[in-house]
Amino acid sequence: MASNSVGRSLSISSTSSAEIDVLSSHTKRHRHAGTHPGQGSARDDDVDAPMPVLTSSEESIEVFPGTASGAIGRSKWWRVYMMHFLFMWNSRTYEYVSIFLVAFAFPKSLTATSIRGLASTISALLCSSSVGSWIDRSPLRLNTLLIAVCLNHAAIVAAYLCWLLWPSASEDPNATLGPFSDLSKGLLFGGILFLDIVHDLSTIGYRLCLERDWVPVLVGPIHTEMDHGLTQVNAVMMRIELVCKLVAPSLMPLIVKSFASQTGWIILLAVSTLVFWASGVWCVRVIAQGNVRLTLPKQIFTTLNEGRTFSVNDNFTFPQMPSKSWQRKAYGFLYRDPIMRLKHYFSFPIWPASISIALLQLTVLAYSATLITYLLSVGFSLSAVTIARASGSIFGLSGTVITPAAVAYLKKRHASKITPQGDRIDDNDKTAEAAVTRAVGFWGVGSQFLCLVVNGLAEVSPHISVTLLLFAFLSLSRIGHFVHFLMIQELGQVEIPAAQRSTFAGVEQSFKSLGELSHWIATVVWSQPEDFKWLALGSMLVTGLSSVVFGTWARKGQMGRNAISGGYEAVPLVDVNGEEDEAPP
Repeated sequence: MASNSVGRSLSISSTSSAEIDVLSSHTKRHRHAGTHPGQGSARDDDVDAPMPVLTSSEESIEVFPGTASGAIGRSKWWRVYMMHFLFMWNSRTYEYVSIFLVAFAFPKSLTATSIRGLASTISALLCSSSVGSWIDRSPLRLNTLLIAVCLNHAAIVAAYLCWLLWPSASEDPNATLGPFSDLSKGLLFGGILFLDIVHDLSTIGYRLCLERDWVPVLVGPIHTEMDHGLTQVNAVMMRIELVCKLVAPSLMPLIVKSFASQTGWIILLAVSTLVFWASGVWCVRVIAQGNVRLTLPKQIFTTLNEGRTFSVNDNFTFPQMPSKSWQRKAYGFLYRDPIMRLKHYFSFPIWPASISIALLQLTVLAYSATLITYLLSVGFSLSAVTIARASGSIFGLSGTVITPAAVAYLKKRHASKITPQGDRIDDNDKTAEAAVTRAVGFWGVGSQFLCLVVNGLAEVSPHISVTLLLFAFLSLSRIGHFVHFLMIQELGQVEIPAAQRSTFAGVEQSFKSLGELSHWIATVVWSQPEDFKWLALGSMLVTGLSSVVFGTWARKGQMGRNAISGGYEAVPLVDVNGEEDEAPP
């Protein structure tokens, strides 16, 4: 097992030979000075080092001239938002288009739609944590995001090309049969299914990389006086996503009607995807050029020392381990690594908050497909349901405006109570961040529960007064949902060590997928319209359970002293890496 000093000597911020020489001489000076590997934290040991060693995400910035702060200027955030818009527009358009392409291909069967939905949900359930772990282990942030973007858009373009080869319903005598009724259709549908899974997993990878890796770096250190903090950035990105989700499907009928055949508008979508793909890659590179930490390698650890204490802002990746047999690789991928990631997920103090957002995936009271189908079956008009769904989207958008305003106001109030003279202290900033995030998050999930109580207990009827009452409270609940979601997202960005944020978020996504799968299973069990009252009651109870879980955790678990002071409870590297019996050469 290598020593701590050797591990730190290989933690370099650049791979140039000149810097390696400087690093070697620095290591020799430490050895001659008799530095003991177990003394002090990494921050204490490296703070006086006059060479380019990345010791934490805050300190590393001071090494490079011209980048005294990790945060980018407010005027430059438009590039980040443009990149996010380009990606989400392509992704949301494809998600919607693929739904009715499957419907056109199999007009009298739901088998293909069910297979596609199950494949997407199960793949996210099984692979999200692996995607998050891959992001944390990748040495370069820039390359990781580019891979996610390119995989996603390549899968979309390839899927469009596959649909161009699909015979139209008028030309296919077996259109009413299942997707695997003959070999050629089965192979083509299998290819489309595989591309759908690649699209879904790369979308998860993009989200995790951007939200948990890039955004905290671009925002920089947290303090109460910052104009463009995590809450503001997360809210704007969620707003962009909701707008894309609302507007992109609305334009599709116009695009389809503009062409005489399906081939024409599919080609148009493929070409527009390529254009947005190129523009998005350009945005990614421009953003990375403006912040050196996005292009430099993360720290490289070559020691598995369980005595190491990490800082929340420490960034690291693991070196390549010796090659293993395929049996050991399969064992690690299928069993050991997922178990270790699950173990570490529950070792972090904020796991109850993360579980609370996963529980909300169980509810059908969210303008879900289940709810819309039920409303239509009991006599609600399509126009009424459409207007109600649009109102839910508008209220959801308003939640992304209310959240940053409420957080900014409460942070200022909290800071003024701590420091009446207006002096800014880092610990006080972090205390305010912790208290306000928890309070606003609880208000969000609590208000969502209170709004859904009416929907869970009331008798559904197409009567105008009942309709207005139910839809009003259902739409209002979307405000609380997005308030709670944004606060959970910020907790994951602030209170999880930087080197494990994406892995934690990947496991969280797996739990969300499990909740979504349970939602559909419950819908199958209680499939009749008269059974919907039990689904509604269960949804209300699940939302109440989510608020209790989050509220109990928030009341008990105010940010620990280690996290407030910029440190974090020691996590054994051997467990994080998942290589109990192997050490690097």
